[in-house]
Amino acid sequence: MSFVNEPARRIPVVEEADVVVIGGGPGGLPAAVAAARQGAKTVLIERYGVLGGLATTGLMGPLFGYAPCEPKKNEPILGGIPMELVRRLQKIEGAFDDSRIQWNAIRFDPELFKFVVDDIVREAGVAVILHAWAVGAIVTDKRIEAVVIESKSGRQAIKGRVFVDGTGDGDIADFCGCPSEKGRPGDGMTLSLGSRFRIGGLEARTPDDIRKCTEICAAGITGGELPIIFASDFTDCGSSLRDGESCPDLTRHRGDGTNVRDLTECELQIRKDTQKIVEFLRAKVPGFESCYLIDSPFQIGVRETRQILGDYLLTTDDVANVRKFPDTTVARGCWFWDMHCCMGYGYPGTFWDSICSVNCKVTKPCILKTEKYKDQRLPSSHLPPDEYYDIPYGCLVAKGIDNLLISGRCISASHEAMSSVRVIGTCFAIGEAAGVASALSIQEDAIPRALDVHRIQDHLRKNGVPL
Repeated sequence: MSFVNEPARRIPVVEEADVVVIGGGPGGLPAAVAAARQGAKTVLIERYGVLGGLATTGLMGPLFGYAPCEPKKNEPILGGIPMELVRRLQKIEGAFDDSRIQWNAIRFDPELFKFVVDDIVREAGVAVILHAWAVGAIVTDKRIEAVVIESKSGRQAIKGRVFVDGTGDGDIADFCGCPSEKGRPGDGMTLSLGSRFRIGGLEARTPDDIRKCTEICAAGITGGELPIIFASDFTDCGSSLRDGESCPDLTRHRGDGTNVRDLTECELQIRKDTQKIVEFLRAKVPGFESCYLIDSPFQIGVRETRQILGDYLLTTDDVANVRKFPDTTVARGCWFWDMHCCMGYGYPGTFWDSICSVNCKVTKPCILKTEKYKDQRLPSSHLPPDEYYDIPYGCLVAKGIDNLLISGRCISASHEAMSSVRVIGTCFAIGEAAGVASALSIQEDAIPRALDVHRIQDHLRKNGVPL
C-alpha cells in the first residue's frame, strides 16, 4: 500500500458545548434530548440529512418491539423518551391509537417519524448539525478535547466536555484507541448485513394464499430463481400503517460494516436482489400481480461491528438468564437472540438452523449452538415469556477515555448478547441513560465513571423510565 502526506492545517472550532453527541439514530438522538432537557448545552452531529437512524433511513419496523412487562398485560417495558416518541406519533396518525396498537410490535410511518424526531430535538434546545461526518478526535491525557467533522463546509472541530458515541459502529471510541471486540469468537465474522424494502399494490389474501406464498418462495430459492433469503409470507408491515403494503426483512450479505468495499458490494448486490424478489413476486405469487417497489433504505442495514469494551461486559449468560442488576441498571432489554448467519445464508428452516450455517468454517461454533445453552434455546429463540434483562451502566462507560460514553448497539456486550441489545427500542433506552449520565457529569463536574449510578437511576425514573 502506498501513502500520501496530508499537510498539517489549523481546524476552526465552530461549536463548543457541554455534551457532544455523535450520531442521530436510536443511540444518539435520545441521548442529546435527555442531556439538553437537564440543562446541558448539547450538540448533535448526524451524517445524513435526517434524524432517527434505522427508524427513518432504514425502514426498520416494527418499532420498540417488546414483551409485556407483566403477564397478560398489554404494556411495554419501556418508558421515558421511547414512549414519548410513540405518543407523538399517535398524535399525528403515525402510529395506531391505543385501541389498535400492539405494544410488542408497534407499526409506524417512517416518514411521519422524521417530523417527530425533528420536533423533539428542537424543543429540547439541541443544536443539530446535519450532513456532517465525524472523522477524528483530538485526545489529551485520556480526555477528548474535540471531534473533527467533515461536511460541505470543510473540516471543522467541535469542542465538548463530555462526548457520547452514538455512531453504532463505535467510530469515536475507535478514533480514540479504546479497546474493542468485533464479531463472533471463532473467526471475528459479524452478523450479516441486510435491508428491508417496502412494496405496495398487494391484493387481499386468504390464509391459504399466505401459506402458499411461503411455499412458492421456498421453491424459488431452491430452484435458483430467488437469491438465498428467508422464505416469507410477506405479511410483515412494521414500517407502514396502510393495507396492501409489506416491509419484508429478507436480504442477507456477508461483510464488515466498517469496511467501505464490503459496504459498497453489499449495497449493489442487495439492491439487485431486491429487484429480483419484486419481479419474482409479480410473476409467481397470487395477490402480487400488481405489486411495486415503493422505496428502499438510505443505506444497507448493519447489524454488528465493534463492541467497545466498557467497565462491564454484558454477557451471553446475562441475557440467557434474564439477569437483573438493581444497583447498576439503566435500561432494559428483552428482544430474542436475533442472530443472522455471518456467511449471509438465510434459507427455509428453523431459527437454530439459520444462526450458524453448516457452511460456516469456524474454529469455535456460535455459542448458542452448544450444549450449554440447550435449555435456553428450546423451543425457540425467545427469552422466557414476559421477562427482561437489565443493562448495567458500566456497559456504557468506555475503557481508556475518561469523558466518553457509548450508546446504541456498540455498547460493551458479547457477540450473542449484542444480537438482543441491538434493536431500536433497547438502543433508545440506552441512549436516554447516556444522555442523563452525560448531563450529570457536567452538573457534578465528575467523569462519567465516577458518577453514583443511583443518581442516574433517580433521574431516569423521574422521566418515566421503569427500572
